[in-house]
Amino acid sequence: MPSQGESYSLKMISLLSQEASKDPNAFWMRHVDLLSWFRRPTKALEGEPPKEVWFPDGISNLAYNAVDRHFETEPDKVAYYWTNERLETRTISYRELYYEVNRAAYALRELGVKHGDVVGLLFPSIPEAVYFGLAAHRLGAVVAYHYLGLSDDILAYRFQDSGSKVLVVASKGFRAGQEIRIKDIVDRVLERYQTPVEKVLVVSRGFSDFNLKGGRDMAYDDVAPRGRVYVPPEPVGASEVGTIYYTSGTTGKPKGITQSALGYPLAQAWWSTALGIRDGDVWWTISELGWPVWPMANLYAAPIRGITSVLFEGYVGYRPDLFAKVVERFGVTYVWTSTTTLYTLKSLGEESVKGADTSTLRVILNTGEPLNVGAWQWFREMLPYTYIADAYWMTEHLSPVAGTPLGLGEVPFRPGSAGISFSPTRYVIVDDDGNPLPPGRKGYIVLRPYSPALGKMWNDPGYERYIKTYWSRFPGYFYTGDYGYMDEDGYLYVLGRADDVLTAGGQRVGTMELESVIGTHQSVAEVAAVGIPLPGGKGEALLALVVPKTGIQPSDVLAEDIKAYARNAGFIVDRVVFVRKLPKTKSGKIMRRLLRATLRDEPLGDISTLDDPAAFEETRRLLEQVKEEFKKMMG
Repeated sequence: MPSQGESYSLKMISLLSQEASKDPNAFWMRHVDLLSWFRRPTKALEGEPPKEVWFPDGISNLAYNAVDRHFETEPDKVAYYWTNERLETRTISYRELYYEVNRAAYALRELGVKHGDVVGLLFPSIPEAVYFGLAAHRLGAVVAYHYLGLSDDILAYRFQDSGSKVLVVASKGFRAGQEIRIKDIVDRVLERYQTPVEKVLVVSRGFSDFNLKGGRDMAYDDVAPRGRVYVPPEPVGASEVGTIYYTSGTTGKPKGITQSALGYPLAQAWWSTALGIRDGDVWWTISELGWPVWPMANLYAAPIRGITSVLFEGYVGYRPDLFAKVVERFGVTYVWTSTTTLYTLKSLGEESVKGADTSTLRVILNTGEPLNVGAWQWFREMLPYTYIADAYWMTEHLSPVAGTPLGLGEVPFRPGSAGISFSPTRYVIVDDDGNPLPPGRKGYIVLRPYSPALGKMWNDPGYERYIKTYWSRFPGYFYTGDYGYMDEDGYLYVLGRADDVLTAGGQRVGTMELESVIGTHQSVAEVAAVGIPLPGGKGEALLALVVPKTGIQPSDVLAEDIKAYARNAGFIVDRVVFVRKLPKTKSGKIMRRLLRATLRDEPLGDISTLDDPAAFEETRRLLEQVKEEFKKMMG
């Protein structure tokens, strides 16, 4: 008999993952009927990454899978609830979804949109974003998603790079009590920059305070068909491009990452089941439309499976009890959100999760970065009957590399870990020369990826840029750019971006290692770790940028207490810097490279996804002062 208890689920899931990686074709063919096919594929995989093709002979249509088949079987089921910061609501059934998607497809077709064209979307999280995304797919078009709040030059570049001739936008949106005049932003960009955009279709949302440029712009209300229409779903090859997402470049221009028309949605349906999303759930994904998470859930996984989704427009931290009120209003059972949103809820205090009845909430799935131990402990205390789960992925691999596979079995949750492998994709930890490292040794996280959600690069038909960007650093592996380690049971610990790894006292320290420790301090809401180079090549001094919890005042005493707290865990923090807000992307990831660039006098690179430039400028000035103080100390 073993001396310690054994987790049957952990062992079985690990074995299944290992077997799947040896025969990914067989694994994915077992799941091929998650979609309804016009021509069912005879094989899942042709070739090997990075030049593989998924479901090469399969033909179907995404919108048919997301809309028509549910309209035929359960038309009165709720497809979407919509709400906002004022808790105004709308309810959309699959019957209404079918009606609206066909109307939107008819309007796009009248504008000349056809199979293979690119349609750009610029929307807040509203039902019309779903209608037009699915309508474009119904016609066999490619959808390019754009962020609200991008700088004009970056937005223009995305329009140019994607080749969108038709752009569909909302007249305006609302966030944190403020009006965002989307159409005015589009007008400014199209006037200042040369783009391929020929037609702009505006969803008015009941407003009329926007301009329509003759020959280019039209209001959807003016061109939408008045009655019921039917647009046949266009047959589309599974491996054709279906979606374009953009990632910010460190120093260069944004990269367009493509996902396939049907292999990618099939992967979304599969992982949502594996991560424990059940038929009958009410699924709220807290995200902006431009972050891949929003369409992954709301356009692909949920409607393909016929699951009810919640669309939320605004900022969930706008009121302390807003998160709890939305959960109560719709009986939300599953929340998928960014790490930063969870830190925001923690900083708002108990009212954020107990300000209304949240007893329906079964799972919170974290994504973006591993949740630090302190935040995990807080949520476990506040919501003792809710599973706190994690998942690790990236825009280039939009199915989980690691996670908490509650739909396959309950495995022990290890705070600070991203979870375990449960798919054909395998992660490996390697050293500087690409040699695999044993459990417990820190190194670079690389993949042997076998997922239909493994992206490629737009405008890169020969894969040259793709291979150079992701496959050249460690030949034979896809390089994630992250640093971490595995434990003896295969749990993955992501310690930070490899570029952000700190060298202190002769040791490599991942930013998230230090952040996870300081994040458990009772006065800390959020933290980011960064190094400042010491003269003479003596390594780096460790800085901790700390956002105190609401009601906690920064002080020298608190700073020393945080340093002592870190020291007790084996980390020497040289300086604690209190800040109002950490620099983050609009998807909620901490932009540590901006902190590093400021401290090293390096170019900031692309800051188009920075969510609050004013707050970063405030932090940048603080860091400039710190730099000067260190120079004097070392001088």
